[in-house]
Amino acid sequence: MCGQLGGCGGGCVCDRRRHHLPHRRSSCSIFSTMKDAKKIEEKSNELAKDIQRLFEELKSEKKEANRFADPDDLDRHILTDIMRAVARRSGVRMKINFRMIGDEPNWSFGGGQHYTRLSPGLYLPILVTVTGVLTFFTLKSSGKKCTFLFAKGAEKLIKEISVTGLKTVLKGSTMLVGGAIGMAFALHEAIDNWTDQIKNNNVTEASQSLRDTAKAIQKITQALKDQFKDMKRMLEKMEEEQCEQEETLAQVKRSIENPKRSSEDERKLLAFAIKTCLNEVVRRWLKENSGLETFFKLVDLFNSMKNKIINKSNKDKDEDEENEVSVVYSDIEVDIIFLAHGSISHPKIPASCLVPQSNIKDVLLYSPWNCLLAADAAYCIATGLIQPRHRRFLCGPESGCNIPDEGHRPRKVPPGWNSMKEAGLIPNIMVSTIKDPEDGAWTTFVDLTETYGKPGRGRIVIPFNLGGLTLTIPFYIVTWVMSLVLSFFKIKATVHLAACLGDGSTTQKFSREFLEDQYSYTIDNTGMTSSQSMLPITHPNLYRTLQAMFD
Repeated sequence: MCGQLGGCGGGCVCDRRRHHLPHRRSSCSIFSTMKDAKKIEEKSNELAKDIQRLFEELKSEKKEANRFADPDDLDRHILTDIMRAVARRSGVRMKINFRMIGDEPNWSFGGGQHYTRLSPGLYLPILVTVTGVLTFFTLKSSGKKCTFLFAKGAEKLIKEISVTGLKTVLKGSTMLVGGAIGMAFALHEAIDNWTDQIKNNNVTEASQSLRDTAKAIQKITQALKDQFKDMKRMLEKMEEEQCEQEETLAQVKRSIENPKRSSEDERKLLAFAIKTCLNEVVRRWLKENSGLETFFKLVDLFNSMKNKIINKSNKDKDEDEENEVSVVYSDIEVDIIFLAHGSISHPKIPASCLVPQSNIKDVLLYSPWNCLLAADAAYCIATGLIQPRHRRFLCGPESGCNIPDEGHRPRKVPPGWNSMKEAGLIPNIMVSTIKDPEDGAWTTFVDLTETYGKPGRGRIVIPFNLGGLTLTIPFYIVTWVMSLVLSFFKIKATVHLAACLGDGSTTQKFSREFLEDQYSYTIDNTGMTSSQSMLPITHPNLYRTLQAMFD
């Protein structure tokens, strides 16, 4: 289809000789010229029909291959394919992906979890140029989200080729077809008009009209050529930006993997983190000197975790290859159990803050709000053995509470866990580092993949230990740094938080109605344990550590 588009833009529509018709020509010469015009019209219309046919074939192929139920998704794939073809014909080598974020167009490049994005100044212009050329041949979007792009493309092309002038020349010719620009080079009406003029001995007027029409059509042809030149120029600019971004990503990746990074490497890593972070609160935290040490400690923590995940994954693949098992190399998926001391406090935040990128598939909370966590429940969360029906609620030990255990059961007990991917506003979850060695915590990861991992997924327990650093930070900072690190290594994670969620607000407490409406709420001094039998305890060191933390 791009070949046909290029053919139309390459000047097949009119011959340059039409510019230099003499002021006076015989009717025989005029008729000869009109025969040429008819041939040009037939060839142009044939090309236009071919383009429309190929566009419909592309649409049908995409529908058949992907079974799209959403017309907007179909538009996205069609525009992506067309842009990739234009890029190939322009000598630009890059994998292009197009999608709509809300109502805003977005191009990205590269495979895997981490991709590069264009500067905002290139998003819309190239899309408008592409859709302008498509609307020239009466091609339309299928969905609603891309309709405005086609409209803008049509508007831009009208300005480029001064349609009103051509309509004057063709005296109302069928310039507007099917509600779009649709300038399919319709000369039929004009040729009839010239024939009538010649029959009435108005040869000079017909000759002038031929010259004017030839100039107008050539202007259209040149405008189409310019559109393709603009696309090539913008694609080359894209490629240049992509190369620059890939070099930046390589530098950032090296900095992440090097715990002994230089001050210059730290500066580049921090600048990249601030630039790519969409959470303004996290951005401010990164800019504060007080947060820098924590940021780099978290980077090192999740880089060490990444090494363990990748080493395990590579070992499994090597074993599969030795056993001649078919291996499909794709993103690594892992369940991460994050162990920390926790609490909730104001202000309320969107739950989406805990799921900053698509590589964090979900964040699951297990206890109701304002509830403490017992070691048995924490161990079952770590192993994945706990189910909602196993929850038991009791009076917190040594709390001085006189309410019997039955009174600590929440009024609302949801049938599933609290998924942050599906939640709205939530309390701000604060997590504190595990002290070492006072509360018996450990400083290494626990890999539970072999005993408790799901097929094709790792399972790893991470203690919130930053090498002796004592601090309390919002949990969304933890998941954001985790997402940043994992995005460079094609790792997708579901995060399970094993922490108390007691209300730590010192002034105004959260309302019971808000907490119950979001998920569930327990009265003060309530702990959640598990009725699930844990015998035999396959990881006694982990269990003893959890007892020291939570009991």
